[in-house]
Amino acid sequence: MSKNIFGDKIEKTVFISQEQADDTTERSIFGRYYKETAIFNVFPKGKEKEGKLLGKVVNDRSKLSNKLQLCCLRYNDTIEFYSYGKRIQYETYNLYQNIFSRNKGILETNIMANKRVVVLGCGSVGSLVAMELARSGVGHFFFVDADIIEYHNICRHQCGIEDVGDLKVNALERKILNINPTAEIVKFGGVVQNVPEAMFREFCQKDDTVFVGCADNRSADVYANRIASYFDASFLSIGFWERAYAGEIFYHIPGRNMPCYSCALGDGGDLSGRVEANHHIYSNQENIEGVKFEPGISVDINFITCIGIKLIIDILNSNEKSYIPRLLNDLKQYTLVCNTSNSEIAGEMVSIFSYPLQVTTSLKVGFNSKCNGKCKNEN
Repeated sequence: MSKNIFGDKIEKTVFISQEQADDTTERSIFGRYYKETAIFNVFPKGKEKEGKLLGKVVNDRSKLSNKLQLCCLRYNDTIEFYSYGKRIQYETYNLYQNIFSRNKGILETNIMANKRVVVLGCGSVGSLVAMELARSGVGHFFFVDADIIEYHNICRHQCGIEDVGDLKVNALERKILNINPTAEIVKFGGVVQNVPEAMFREFCQKDDTVFVGCADNRSADVYANRIASYFDASFLSIGFWERAYAGEIFYHIPGRNMPCYSCALGDGGDLSGRVEANHHIYSNQENIEGVKFEPGISVDINFITCIGIKLIIDILNSNEKSYIPRLLNDLKQYTLVCNTSNSEIAGEMVSIFSYPLQVTTSLKVGFNSKCNGKCKNEN
């Protein structure tokens, strides 16, 4: 018998989705039992086999057993739960509505369920983007990444030791479905240039889709923005400077007379000389001493990434009349974010920032005559 710290008995309770409570099929029950709280968490459909075998559902009282940890009896459209022969209480819930109930009034669940996000690069940045958007209610994801999870990824990635050795797209799919089992996940375990057009075409829907560039090189972001424009979808890129002392966020929304990534940043764009000298450094590049770039610690990466995520949510809802943008009306198309202004960490380049945690709101990017992108025709 479970008791609280005062010695009071805790009544056993079953948490079960309404969908499963309505299922009259005789079957096994999977989930977890937590002795300290006396809670049976019956896993929802699609997640059952990830839990432990708890008991079974029966349709005849004669099949009840006092040897079963959990037994569900269904008869005459009623449901009862028993644990080792003793009847216990239960609570039903609407899976999707309950998961996102705390978002109500801020993000409308039914609207977010239709939103679609293509995550290009499922590393430390892409995994956080996907996890937070899943928690925001986004219902459709397309993951693109050729890499596997390795031990050196764990200190920055949203996945863990149990995922080492698997493709990042597979590991991230499990994490998303553990938040929202109803989410649609499309995966491609390769580079974005090899994704078949048909996969993108089937997934993308105009006005409801955002491509997110989370790769570690500029060429990938240029290509990603081109692909997004091809499908009339929005694009946002999140990248980092050395040791993640700072980062940059760029977005492009088609039809709004905006320069694309290639115009703005592919070759320096129209940035000032000072900013050009402190250009975006990616993890596959080397610094002037020949030492490979280190992307920084998780907390610095996550701070910058979360600002990008807020913009993604704003962009996804930009056509929803009832939605109030958090950042989209205040931040420019190209934003720099500073984690620290300490020169011992970032060197002389940090002088472009006036104070730590600074978020720029005045930088402007322009069209580039050399750009062959779709945006050129919008100017």
